[in-house]
Amino acid sequence: MEQGTLGKRIAYHRKRLGMTQEQLAQRVGVSAQAVSKWENNLSCPDITILPELASIFGISVDELLGRTPPKEERVHEAEVIKPEEKEHILDYTIGSAARSGLWFAIYVLAIGALFLVNALGKFDVSVWTILWTSALLLGGLSMLTHRFSCFSIGLMLVGGYSLLTAFGFLSIGFRWSVLIPVFLLLWGVSLLVDYFCGRRRKQHHVRASYGGKFTQDTRCDNGHLSCELSFGSCRVPVVTPLLRSGRIETSFGDFTVDLSGCEAVQDNCPLTVETNFGSLTLLVPDRFAVTVSGKDTTAASLNQRGTPCEHPEAQILLDADLSFGSLEIKYI
Repeated sequence: MEQGTLGKRIAYHRKRLGMTQEQLAQRVGVSAQAVSKWENNLSCPDITILPELASIFGISVDELLGRTPPKEERVHEAEVIKPEEKEHILDYTIGSAARSGLWFAIYVLAIGALFLVNALGKFDVSVWTILWTSALLLGGLSMLTHRFSCFSIGLMLVGGYSLLTAFGFLSIGFRWSVLIPVFLLLWGVSLLVDYFCGRRRKQHHVRASYGGKFTQDTRCDNGHLSCELSFGSCRVPVVTPLLRSGRIETSFGDFTVDLSGCEAVQDNCPLTVETNFGSLTLLVPDRFAVTVSGKDTTAASLNQRGTPCEHPEAQILLDADLSFGSLEIKYI
């Protein structure tokens, strides 16, 4: 690769990713003519565009500008580049103990006990009622044990009241027209408290967090992608010479996984996506085609924007497991 000018570096990385000038222009919000001028050294990109270009190419700004980093800082081609955390991230968490499985175990035990009480006591409470009421109650409790917030108290009150009412242990009746506004008021108060407290702690970023923090664990070993994202919002560019398989797990956040850095994809490449309580956008170059081989959705949606080219280079077999969220496959 010739590193003489910025324009030649832009052209090299664009071609390395198999992108046209029009596609790159669309990604950074300029015209194709502007990209052409950059690559022919007739003009230079605005300084505010350089970080976005570097992120798309999966390199640092220093490398884009021609500065070779020290060996220990160099990004290898098959690695997933760690994303930058966006401003104004709103993290929803049910506590670190939940992620370790403790609260899930308690939830399973509680459901089992409630099913047993329901059967022996002949209460005739529906399975769905037991599931969602106990989930709200224990979810609020797990959040409250990690950090106090009005939101967690609201979850506990709604879940506990609905559970006791369903089993007939509470005779006081409140309509949903009252419960929902009360819950929203508690939630709003909690968000305001976290917002203003967060502004005093940090000037540039606002994080409304209920006991947890942004989690990003990504790696791509020998073309096998493993990506785990939770409690936040970010974009993860994947850069690898050949994508052989992948597993993406996201929860409680708004995430984007960009596959435009994959130079090639193994045909019938298996890709498993699990999204819970959040949204995931999968950016796929249109020279590859995504086929949904399996789909398990619970109060979730799977959408596709755009279409692959007429003769795609390879197929990606997507197995989607979605719960209370959405997955969008966007061709670029």
